[in-house]
Amino acid sequence: MGVAAPFAGAFGGCGGGGAARPSRLLVAAATTPPSLDWELVFGREVYDHVFNLNDRLTRWKQIPSPEEEGGFDLAWQAENFEDITEPRMAEGWEVTNGGRTYTFSLRQGWPSHAGSEFTAADVKWTFERSFALHGITSFYNSLSKIERPEDVKVLDKYTVRIELAEPGPDLLLTMSTFWRAMVDSKLAKSHATSSDPWAKRWLKNHDSGFGPFKLDDLSPGRHVVWVAHKEHPFPPQLDEITFAEVPASADRLATLTSGEAQVAQFLSPTNMQGVQNRDGLRLWNFQGYVIAQSPMNPNFPPLDDVRVRQALSYATPYKQILEKVYRGFAGPAAGPLSDHAAGFDPSLHPYAYDPERARALLREAGHGNGFKTTLAYNTADPLGEPVSARLRSAFKDVGVTLELEALPPSTYPDALFAGKRPMFFYEGGADSPDPAYALGVFYQSKSSNNWGGYASAKADACLAEAGGPQLAWDQRVKEHKRCAEIIADDAPWLWIAQPGFQVSTRSNVTGINWYAGEAVDWSKVGYTA
Repeated sequence: MGVAAPFAGAFGGCGGGGAARPSRLLVAAATTPPSLDWELVFGREVYDHVFNLNDRLTRWKQIPSPEEEGGFDLAWQAENFEDITEPRMAEGWEVTNGGRTYTFSLRQGWPSHAGSEFTAADVKWTFERSFALHGITSFYNSLSKIERPEDVKVLDKYTVRIELAEPGPDLLLTMSTFWRAMVDSKLAKSHATSSDPWAKRWLKNHDSGFGPFKLDDLSPGRHVVWVAHKEHPFPPQLDEITFAEVPASADRLATLTSGEAQVAQFLSPTNMQGVQNRDGLRLWNFQGYVIAQSPMNPNFPPLDDVRVRQALSYATPYKQILEKVYRGFAGPAAGPLSDHAAGFDPSLHPYAYDPERARALLREAGHGNGFKTTLAYNTADPLGEPVSARLRSAFKDVGVTLELEALPPSTYPDALFAGKRPMFFYEGGADSPDPAYALGVFYQSKSSNNWGGYASAKADACLAEAGGPQLAWDQRVKEHKRCAEIIADDAPWLWIAQPGFQVSTRSNVTGINWYAGEAVDWSKVGYTA
């Protein structure tokens, strides 16, 4: 490769290469997470930590991967919600009152990392926190028709009842997303203050979970260390996992090739090609659900003009980005739904690279001489800069000056959540196959995750009607395709490409898998000496 392992010895006492014991795994990560509080942070540098340090009432069923031998994928047959959801922290549930009441029986004897037993009080406090913070999971409350924290009732120590305003399939779906983690409320409340009643400051860098791993050390800019939660009902194979910060993709590949690390995360497409072509390494490749995309915030004129947004959609060099940047590790995007969502239809995406049409739309909108705007990207994403650079060059050809702003992962989430820039480059998607979720999470005007500022009364009305509980599944899908078409015509985001989910490992690593939210369930992972 011509690149030596520049971080040799940086993993300290965790071991490396042939000396590493099979009970301890080293992961070369792009960065350390800026926060562990899943209500207030977003980005793939946090997904593994949110998922594995915590647990939730239900889970998506995992099945042997049809594409990756020895790996696991999700049973996402979207038309059969009950068969893709399985109990986890809840032993089971009963649905009554015409689908409006869900009564969950909790698994007894499940200890938190601090030793507190999981009870209905933890479920109640977790939901109360969701409503109070109006964070990421508040959208799930709205989608599931949980209108008030009072709708989550403690019946006894191990029984919780959730009352919905109207029936629908979305409660179990949202409970299975990894953002619906349960908090050890006893521990979290011990760190709350009168000015911070929901312990936001403490939970940013501390672990209050029930997951298969518990936090041993978080040193921002250096590493995160997990140790096995051996009292967990489903304990992990590994005793310890260290995520060491190695910012450059080429350096992460070098640590993997040398054997110092057993896993390298988020490699560039060029470096993933290097993994494919090297003995002793393996590239695990799952379909995933991510869309590489860019919100265009209408609060920054002239992006409030649909003709301008459509012009930028026609000015985007989709094929060039797929070939020159993703190098075979992505397919074309097709509007606001990924190909993992029910109702996906590539014909609903009307945009292809057409600079002449882009120029005509800009003239029609009164911007024949162009305009200037800004696109921000996360420096932890190896594709942020090359994709943004391709956009800048293509937009220049139609007279638009695109200034690029590289944001570190410590500030990128806040800027994204608050809509502080006209445009962002963002790789993510909706971690549910349900089209009501997949469209509502980013494009419903009142969604807590509508970071692009898109607001359309027509789209909102369509989503409300399409998500009605009276609709049979085929009707539900059909109506949401109509909503997807409305959103695509409004062009609120650039939908650029559909990358898969890839993990690069030594060839002796086993059990790599994909869980919605673009995380690995590391409790299933091991490796042989």
